[in-house]
This record gives sequence, C-alpha cells and structure tokens, in this order.
Amino acid sequence: MERVPLWEMVIDQYCGPDRITAKKQQEELESVAKTIPNSAPASVKQFANRAVLSLQSNPGWGFDKKFQFMDKLAREVSQQYS
Repeated sequence: MERVPLWEMVIDQYCGPDRITAKKQQEELESVAKTIPNSAPASVKQFANRAVLSLQSNPGWGFDKKFQFMDKLAREVSQQYS
C-alpha cells in the first residue's frame, strides 16, 4: 500500500490529473440524457440514448466535447418540449 501514492504520481504525469474513467464518463453522459423532459417524444429519448452510446465509443473526442454535445442536446430538447 505504500506504493499507491507513487502509482498515482506516475498516472498523473502520463494521463494528467484531470483524467476521467470510462465508467464515470458513461454515468455523467447518461445523467445528462436523463434530464430530457418526459414530454419529449420517445424518438427523441431514443436518439439521446443512442448518442450516449456513440459518444462512448468515439475516443477521438475528449470528454469535455462529449459533455458539451450532450448538454446542448438536452438543453435544446428541454426548451422545445417544456
């Protein structure tokens, strides 16, 4: 256990201190998709769920861009169907 801080230091050096795991990414993107109002059509909700899956499997985008995309999608849908 005494080597754990050393591993954290090595990981921070190579990955950066603001790294986010794939599981945490999935949770955050899904939480944004769940903010779509219930008054939105089922097709819009399905699109949001498929968008989450597509974003998860796209390593070319950073998490910040993925989150911005989902946030904008949820905001636009909320404005349309509120």
